[in-house]
Amino acid sequence: MAKAVDMEIDGVCAAFARQESIPGLVAGVVQGRRLAHVTTFGRADIEAARPVTPDTAFRIASMTKSTTALGVLALRDQSRLALDAPLSDYVPQFAAVAPATRDSAPVTVRHLLTHTAGFVTDDPWGDRVLGMTPAALDRLIATGRLFARPPGLAFEYSNLGYALLGRVLTNVSGRPYQAFLRETILEPLGMTRTTFDAVAASAEDFAWPYRVDDGVFSRERLEPDGEVGAMGGLATTAGDYARYVAFLLDAWPARDDPEIGPVRRASVREMGLFHAPPFAPDPPVPTAYGYGLMDAADATLGRRLHHPGGLPGYGSHMLFLPGAGVGVFAFGNRTYASMSRLTVRLAELFLAAQPKPAPAAPSPWLKRAVEAVAAAYAAGRIETAEAVFAENLLLDMPAPLRNAELAALKRRLGEGRLDSIAPTHALAGRFTIACEKGRLTGTIILSPEAEPGIQKLTLAAD
Repeated sequence: MAKAVDMEIDGVCAAFARQESIPGLVAGVVQGRRLAHVTTFGRADIEAARPVTPDTAFRIASMTKSTTALGVLALRDQSRLALDAPLSDYVPQFAAVAPATRDSAPVTVRHLLTHTAGFVTDDPWGDRVLGMTPAALDRLIATGRLFARPPGLAFEYSNLGYALLGRVLTNVSGRPYQAFLRETILEPLGMTRTTFDAVAASAEDFAWPYRVDDGVFSRERLEPDGEVGAMGGLATTAGDYARYVAFLLDAWPARDDPEIGPVRRASVREMGLFHAPPFAPDPPVPTAYGYGLMDAADATLGRRLHHPGGLPGYGSHMLFLPGAGVGVFAFGNRTYASMSRLTVRLAELFLAAQPKPAPAAPSPWLKRAVEAVAAAYAAGRIETAEAVFAENLLLDMPAPLRNAELAALKRRLGEGRLDSIAPTHALAGRFTIACEKGRLTGTIILSPEAEPGIQKLTLAAD
């Protein structure tokens, strides 16, 4: 099965590259803290007919943003900055920037992380100024027309916001953001081929950037490293990036194990929360922005944390599925190649070939509560389960009404036995009782006491 799905993934990647006129691509699937499969296709260098290999470095553009966000959270965890502090606390020249309106709140670090600072969306411009000098960024802060709206009102994707986070990292850490992120994130994860300096990386196995016009390929300008690179400057390889995705995945589930990563697991999980207002991506699925990651409710894949990347000459996308423990990424060397359509398909293929995971075991409190309710249904008396009730349950719906409900359900469904318990978490879940003439479904929410009791119980005939 594994070999068959690997071959199918390879075929899908090749077909996608041909269909989208992408000279070369690399795609990887991460599972179990390792690169489970890697696919390469096409040319890293058309002129020299040099193929893409697993060691070929690609620019990953805005996929860099999650690394920058991790650096900010690392400093936050060290109590060296506060997310809700004004940006001017860490970038002093921002204090002279006129607010969007007189009554606007100050721009904060959190606004920058979540693209809610009120800046105009700036992909075309931002992609061509990666090499901006520190002095040029200073001039932009001093003279630019930065605000499209007041901070905190709406999501609007801003590369400038992440460029300013790079300046925050530089000022707070006391060294260039590139060095800080290398020492804090990249080196501890063993990402030795990952760099902000794409020009230097191009001396090795590197995918050159291309555009295609009327079917003709030509090289794009390779943007140099500079002050804006914190928003999208990283170049990396499949092997290196697999280590990064494995690190992100390892933050789930929350647990008592010792911390072994460069940033706390809780901080990684925080990156995926809905910190900004929902927006409508393409294709439309419920999505909101966290800190350098988008959080999407995917009908097929479940919770999907992801981020695209695009630069002149490059397109990329990464996604990972905390519930399944699987990550997928793909890099291509054509301007704004829409790699998200490929990664989602690869994730679907890979998951379909995996054995279904065993259902999660209920906590002892949830198991005890459900078994007591099943016994009450069998007896026809809710008082049978009274030992596991929270104080409010029979006050909210007195025992005679509960017993009438049980009697009506039993007349309709007949006798039954407990069939399954599906925990939502330790203190809530759903259960099913298989009956002679159908199924009884129920939901339970337990109280937050030392001995959790049932605070809410609903029953229904299915």
